[in-house]
This record gives sequence, structure tokens and C-alpha cells, in this order.
Amino acid sequence: MNTLESPPRLPSAWSDYLLWMSFAVPGMLNRGNVDAMAHALQHMPREGSMLEIGSFCGLSTCVLSYLRRKHAVTAPFFTCDRWSFEGQELGAPLGDAPNVTHDDYRTFVRESFLRNARTFCKGDEPRTIEKDSDEFFDAWKRRDATHDVFGRAATLGGPLNFCYIDGNHTYGYARRDFDNTDHALVAGGFVLFDDSGDGSQWDVNRVVQDVLKFGAYLLVAKAPNYLLQKQR
Repeated sequence: MNTLESPPRLPSAWSDYLLWMSFAVPGMLNRGNVDAMAHALQHMPREGSMLEIGSFCGLSTCVLSYLRRKHAVTAPFFTCDRWSFEGQELGAPLGDAPNVTHDDYRTFVRESFLRNARTFCKGDEPRTIEKDSDEFFDAWKRRDATHDVFGRAATLGGPLNFCYIDGNHTYGYARRDFDNTDHALVAGGFVLFDDSGDGSQWDVNRVVQDVLKFGAYLLVAKAPNYLLQKQR
């Protein structure tokens, strides 16, 4: 197994700006992910595009945009999300709410993403494609010409140098997200798996253990989530 028993601790990338932003932009983001993202963006190959799978209200998207500027990254930045959540029942009430539906919730989250990205990614808004990851990678492989959620033209396809996998956390979805990423990821590129840390109850941790058995990826950090770098 190509792994490290005690990978080095990454330096903190947290800042006052991120603290202020995190007060305003909702989301579930471990601070260690920020450190892992910063390391990846500083050391990834120049060739390729960045990809975030799963955007929710845009917290991790805005963090990545901040880190891109801080480290002068010019690689194209794509995200994908259909805002279709696990357990979602469109047309049904949201829990026992008498006047809020799952449709209202989806619309609110999507509009929150747009507002947050326009504010905190100003001038570096990602090419966000309203597709789930399976649909996105199908379009990526076809090199589709499409439009993003901001109405801008976007041409998909080509190599990737970084991917943040934070979509559906079930084994089948997370494994396909990795397999599709691996197909496009250049040697030296990075993959960060959200909710993959040791002791995680999500299936993403199983996917990471499978990947490490392949021997093609190096464990760079556990912060506590796994950051891997492709070796070949």
C-alpha cells in the first residue's frame, strides 16, 4: 500500500478573511480541508483545470477562489452541482414545515450559491455547471460546449490538476467520482475527499482505502480528510 503512517502536518491556511466569510456563507467545511486545498493549489501541475464536485451554498467554492488568488493560480475552475440532495422529495413539505417545501429549499440553496459566488468570488466566479457529477463527466468527456449557471459560455473537457470530491457520499457515487477524476487527472495532480477521515461513517473512506491499494496515489495528508497525489 502506497501510504504514510504519519503524513506531515500541513501549515494552516486559515485567515481573518476566511473567518469573516465563513460567518456569512453557510456550509459544512472542516478547516483542515482549507489547509489541504492550499497545499494542492501551491504544488499542483500547471496543466489542467480545477474541479469541485458538489457546491451547496458555495462555502468551499469561495474558499477555493480565495486560495486561487492568494497563490496566483490561473487554471480554469469548474464546479458542478444539480442541487439534488440525498433524501430530497420535490413537491413534498420540508419535514413538518406547513409552508416550506423541498422545492423551496432547493431554490434557496441554489440562489444562495449564486449570491455568495458573485460576492466572494468576484472576478473569479467558477464555471459552475448545473449537472450531477455523472452528467458532468459525460459532458466533460464529450468536450461539450454549454453555459454555466451565470449564463456564460463554457467549453468542457481536457485534463484536470485538482479535484475536490464532495458530492453524494455513498460508495457507488463516490467511487465513480474518483474513477472519472482519475481518468482526467494528470500525474502530480491532487484529489481531496471530503468526509473521508479515519472513523468517518461515510463510504468515502472506503473509496480512499481502495485507491491507496492501487499504488498509483501517494497519501499527502490526513487533515483529517485525505489528500492524495497522483504518481503516474
